Amino acid sequence: MIAKRIVIFALALSVLPVGAMAAEKAVVFPFDLIDQSQQFEIGLMPKGIDPEEKRRLQVITEELVRLMKESGRYEIVDTAPIAKDIDEKSPMHKCNGCEDDLAKKVGADVAFIGTVRKASDVLFTVSIYVRDVKGEKVVHQGSSEIYGNTDAMWLRAVKYIVERRLYADKGAAK
Repeated sequence: MIAKRIVIFALALSVLPVGAMAAEKAVVFPFDLIDQSQQFEIGLMPKGIDPEEKRRLQVITEELVRLMKESGRYEIVDTAPIAKDIDEKSPMHKCNGCEDDLAKKVGADVAFIGTVRKASDVLFTVSIYVRDVKGEKVVHQGSSEIYGNTDAMWLRAVKYIVERRLYADKGAAK
């Protein structure tokens, strides 16, 4: 009788939507741009970050937040309490583990760090790293090369990474 109740309970849990399960708390840090486009051009002054590319970094950060919320897998925590720290310690991909400390400050279990590596004006690699904050290690990662410098291309790369690289085997974020 007890075994029958356990089986019924387990079956009931298996049909619950993902959102009904407890979602992990996650922080999404702003994407960083790594500009290597002038690395080997001797004598040229660095151009600095293109305003459109800077805007696109914000656009794809917002898209990653949206996709993670919609997946039901994560409860996205607000970064406002650590905004000053993020500005001071950026770029996040080079802060030597500070992302884990910042994520802990806002109660996150998981941290998303994103980079866009610029090889030329039209060749980019978008990467997303998912860190287990307590374990202080990368648990998922994915990248996508794109040939184009438009909002649509950058957004498509983020969606592709989430759907096909990070959680392809888990069925999250469709």
